[in-house]
Amino acid sequence: MMKKLKKFQWFWNTLSLFSVFYPKSNFKRLPKEIIIEPTNACNLRCPVCPTHFAMKRQRGFIDLELFKSIIDEFKNIADKPQISMNFSGEPLLHKEIDKLVDYAHSNGHKTFISTNATVLNKDLSKRLVNAGLDSIHLAMDGITKESHEAYRVGSDFDIVKKNIEDFLEARRELSKTNPFVSIQVLLTSFSENEVDKMIDWARKIGADNVNFKSLSMGSYTTDEIKQKYSYLLPTKEEYLRKSSNINKTICTVPIHQALVYWNGDLGLCCVDFDNVIKLPNIKEKGFIKTFLSDEVLTKRKLGFRKQLSLCKNCSLGNADFMGLNINLKEKND
Repeated sequence: MMKKLKKFQWFWNTLSLFSVFYPKSNFKRLPKEIIIEPTNACNLRCPVCPTHFAMKRQRGFIDLELFKSIIDEFKNIADKPQISMNFSGEPLLHKEIDKLVDYAHSNGHKTFISTNATVLNKDLSKRLVNAGLDSIHLAMDGITKESHEAYRVGSDFDIVKKNIEDFLEARRELSKTNPFVSIQVLLTSFSENEVDKMIDWARKIGADNVNFKSLSMGSYTTDEIKQKYSYLLPTKEEYLRKSSNINKTICTVPIHQALVYWNGDLGLCCVDFDNVIKLPNIKEKGFIKTFLSDEVLTKRKLGFRKQLSLCKNCSLGNADFMGLNINLKEKND
């Protein structure tokens, strides 16, 4: 085993040495996914979520015209990126979220939302389905009130459960197959014994998938916060997030992913909740010119080589186990 680990580490170390010569021109390609943040405001206070305890940037909501301007730049481009309308806040708090989905979808983009489902209702569900949403993650962190509310502080289990059931009912009533619905469950010490019950419930209501997500103590948490909330970690070894024994020396996320904060600032990647890596705002020159500018290319290459301060404590880059995906679609057909 040790010989195998050393061999893999040698491979990553070699990649690191050669990554300095990786041409900046290779970053002059458009992303496969753009995360566009509808808002960084959230109505919950989840214990180790950086939106709650670590975010210092101003709160706000993306302007519909700014969102449209990003989409408009891709009208004459055949290979359109997925538009993921989520990030550090609760996207459904945006009053025009269905209009964002509709504009992206009607212009040929795949669309995705991840939501805590607290403000979801039957009317909004129908508007999102009719807008052409392609995929949605609906978060419910357990099949009991105790397990769900242990982490989702400020959420009401009964309301969320009904909202999710109503969403699936709305999709059926509209005779739609989209969006692909995944129930997202955080694996904690409270929910780890409810895996089978969650799968049974998700199958019963017509969901397509259950995503059991391993609990991360986060990239922004202090030792004090980690200790305070350690009781949330699963007791079962197979459900704990596992860090690799290999130091992965490069990260491909800055190559294929882009991030736009609600105010138009460009972000480096999905870990930079607080805009630590300062990049230009897209309002002056537009998304594409800004994304492909020399300043941004330089930072993206540094991110690729994991040379930025943000990369050092990233809880995603070296994770070997991040959860389980249970596909229910075949059994629903």
